[in-house]
Amino acid sequence: MKPTVCIDPGHGGKDSGAVGASNGYFESHGVLNIALMVRDILRPHINVELTRSNDEFLSLSERCKLANQLSKCTAFISIHLNSASNPGAEGWEVFTSGSNNSRILSANIANSHLYTFPEQKNRGVKEATFYVLRHTTMPACLWEGCFMSNDKESKWVAEDDTQKKMAQAISNGILNYYGIESQNNNRQLTLEERVAKIEKQLNIT
Repeated sequence: MKPTVCIDPGHGGKDSGAVGASNGYFESHGVLNIALMVRDILRPHINVELTRSNDEFLSLSERCKLANQLSKCTAFISIHLNSASNPGAEGWEVFTSGSNNSRILSANIANSHLYTFPEQKNRGVKEATFYVLRHTTMPACLWEGCFMSNDKESKWVAEDDTQKKMAQAISNGILNYYGIESQNNNRQLTLEERVAKIEKQLNIT
């Protein structure tokens, strides 16, 4: 039986999220594009539900309720693009609720992102108390792919090729978490080897 995951594209509708520093690109549009590609990549292997599949607004509680009501859902991944008051802030990071399986899920997605974008600044895996991490009943993480407040990264993430690679990286991390092999999945190590590699490469705090 295929596992079930819930992919949560952040923001939407009246809530654009972060806005590109110079190009005005909406975080809500970028993360929806990425989420739809993740869904299509995973579908042969995993049952995928989205909290939203178009540009609509959902409250944080509505997102959690949708995920918690899914039958046998075993992972929740919220997709975001970051922003900061410092325009020089850059890089990617993954946030975890702190539970054991949430940390493993986060570490697999983080390791896959690092594998795909080795030159991008690695801000690591961190515990956080974001609403969607605290109020979902399954292992959960929140991925931040880059900083929209950074001129270079906001232009980079608006490119189709970047979004495709980000979607593939997230998908590979999810597949790794479930131990699923696929043609485009970079799973090559045992679980123990992957954990050792992740601990060495990532600043998990």
